[in-house]
Amino acid sequence: MVKAASDAYDRSSAGQVSPIGESADAFRHVVGADPALLKAVQRARLLSKVASPVLLHGETGTGKEVFARAIHEADGRRGAPFVVVNCGGMPRDLLVSELFGYRDGDGDGANLGADRSGAIGKLEAAHGGTLFLDEVLQLPMDLQPYLLRVLEEGAVSSPGSSKLRPSSFRVLATCNRDPWKEVAAGRFRMDLFYRISATHLRIPPLRERASDIPLLIEHFMRELALRDGFVPRTLRAAWMPQLFAYSWPGNVRELRNFVESTVLLSDGDDACDNLDELDLSLLPGFPQRLGAGSAIPDDAAAPLGLKRAERDAIGAALRARGGNLTQVARELRIARSTLYLKVKKYGLDSFLGELRNRAEQ
Repeated sequence: MVKAASDAYDRSSAGQVSPIGESADAFRHVVGADPALLKAVQRARLLSKVASPVLLHGETGTGKEVFARAIHEADGRRGAPFVVVNCGGMPRDLLVSELFGYRDGDGDGANLGADRSGAIGKLEAAHGGTLFLDEVLQLPMDLQPYLLRVLEEGAVSSPGSSKLRPSSFRVLATCNRDPWKEVAAGRFRMDLFYRISATHLRIPPLRERASDIPLLIEHFMRELALRDGFVPRTLRAAWMPQLFAYSWPGNVRELRNFVESTVLLSDGDDACDNLDELDLSLLPGFPQRLGAGSAIPDDAAAPLGLKRAERDAIGAALRARGGNLTQVARELRIARSTLYLKVKKYGLDSFLGELRNRAEQ
């Protein structure tokens, strides 16, 4: 995978781009060509043809809202509202105001702390469009029956008010937790869960689509150049194994922040095409700084193809973890004994010894 992705990075630098990232369709903002991502995009395209609620499941930073906006646009609602509600990002009383709003004379304004002239809630604002419930599992338990009633009746009434206002919309929701565990624990209503999740869409984490890292780096470099006037820079292909070995717990969002920090903190002439240093200390667990000559020692007898890619990935992980086999095995999700055998198989013994000697100094 490492070699294939490095080749993809070289091609993208030469002007070739991801067919997803650059296509002129609703999914043009989804950047990548990894099979795991392509499968998610294909499923999202199918779901965009119907009006059923969709629960997008994925880790933080995987791009769930990007997918949601693409589904909204692809299903013919491009000109309709796309209303975002962050279910876990604000105090409960403010969330009530955001969701339901109030009208002058309802008696809700004093309780909601809103402008007494009245305010429309997001459940009403989404009428005819899409309601995007971000991290829906964090919705307070006492508000869940109100949301369920709106979804079932197609009408909104502020808590404490009997006045109904029509509101019909498509629901797209996200979660980064196991919804079944939340339901079983009594933190989320089962009837509401079924109401918002007619079907599921899983967004793969970056570690499962690592071959997209070069394309994403190029994409973020171009975005940064357009936004701040920087000349687009290029990361050396020799550094790719280091980035492939990292687990990216913050996923695509973390990679974007890393690219931005790398460019903003880089030294030298802005007109330079290449970055001469890569400061991996910007990523947790990578204390070192790589210079232009940094590379894993090569071996003329090293295996080719997938075996060479595996060797490079193990070598990169060993360097990143200072030769700590326990940490590397955990990072690569293999047994420590299996890792030891692979180190022997690929002739990385001396390289491992050098790393351990450095760590002891």
